[in-house]
Amino acid sequence: MLVSYLSYQDSDIRRIQKPKTTITVVEDSDDRRTIQKRKRTRTRTATTIDDLPKSLVLEILHRLDFKSAMRCRSVSKEWCSVVSDPSFARYFVNRSIVDHHHCPFTLLLQYDAPWAKNKNILFPLEEEPYFKSLPYVPPIYQQNVDISIRASCHDLLLCYAVVAGYNTAGVYYVVNPITGQWNALPPLPDHYTYIDSEWPRVGLICNYGTLHHKQQQQISFRVMFVPEFENIPMEFKVQIFSSDTSKWKAYMVLCPAPHRFVSWIFSFQAVPYNGLLFWCGEDFLVGLDPYNSGCCRCFQLPLEWNTGYGCHTLGLCNGALRISQLSGIHYPNFPAYVLSVWDLNNYDEDEGGEGGKWCLEHQLCLKQMVSEKSPWLTNVVKKNPYLLILACHPNDRDIFYLKINSTVVSCNLRRNTLEVVRDLPDDCPHALFNVLDFVLPCWPTPIHSSPFL
Repeated sequence: MLVSYLSYQDSDIRRIQKPKTTITVVEDSDDRRTIQKRKRTRTRTATTIDDLPKSLVLEILHRLDFKSAMRCRSVSKEWCSVVSDPSFARYFVNRSIVDHHHCPFTLLLQYDAPWAKNKNILFPLEEEPYFKSLPYVPPIYQQNVDISIRASCHDLLLCYAVVAGYNTAGVYYVVNPITGQWNALPPLPDHYTYIDSEWPRVGLICNYGTLHHKQQQQISFRVMFVPEFENIPMEFKVQIFSSDTSKWKAYMVLCPAPHRFVSWIFSFQAVPYNGLLFWCGEDFLVGLDPYNSGCCRCFQLPLEWNTGYGCHTLGLCNGALRISQLSGIHYPNFPAYVLSVWDLNNYDEDEGGEGGKWCLEHQLCLKQMVSEKSPWLTNVVKKNPYLLILACHPNDRDIFYLKINSTVVSCNLRRNTLEVVRDLPDDCPHALFNVLDFVLPCWPTPIHSSPFL
């Protein structure tokens, strides 16, 4: 009896050792009943999470941040259903607006590397797992394909996939790398071969509809390509893709000030703002409307703008258009860099003309900046290194990102300080950079699957 009891006890202790509790058993029959009771209790505990009322599940999920809430979809089918319900997304969005939480973001630095397997190398600034996997490559494009990002809008990316080693036209697709949803665009007209160039004239913009009860959020996006043109046109044709119709359509754009239009200003990706796609030219800012093809707005650049200096950037900060320029002056008998930053105010004052007023927010000499954490960086800046403006911070009005030689730094314009963000390879070309914003909204932008696959 004792031998059989010990044998039975040893085998079952292995199965119940996780709870880490001691049970004293006197008789064999009591032991069996105790273990059976433990099994029944353990089984009920394993299914308890599925038995939680929906109100309690919502209470739990509403207390989480975006990333944690998205992960909870894998807990169970019930939790996945709750998180996927449009009402949950609507609540999450409204709460984020009330709490004034800043959306996570990163800069995507893309440069051409012909010697690499994928010649378009991507460097995200942040260490978030979401950003490390960018860009998302759909399964059908994962072998022998070069992927490059051509434009961005919030958490959506316009990518271009081409088969490596073949002189064939590639495929454009819009993707949300967070959710993995993507939409392939239909082929463009044959004569638009310029779109496959290294620096296509392209912009991506999305329009958020309202969240209806029991329905998914209505999202509409547009992709606009601007052709090459010679001389100074009075009008020119653009190609616009609409996700509503899943088709390309050609539109004519009338130039309100033709003497200001030159082809090269569209060499950089557009910045989506207030329903328009903006490009920064030599002495003006132009906005094209992909939803109303006849609309085109121009803003004269600030009087202090140096038209002969091409190192500048256009972006968004706290919901306003922001331009910056890095120019050189003679400071104590040797050249020095000066960074100037302007915001466009009173944007809606004059819808039909050149409304808007530029306000100078910052202007400082970079030689006056110091690095508290990296003293060597202070010495480098004083020696006039190769500098490149990358972008402004979308939420912090005092932060700019610069590339100093092969180092990306954040520049605090109020405190006059520099801080190292990340290092880049020494062989990273200076002039072949494409800088894109990637901002995570309070809820991921949904994309419907493409009918062209």
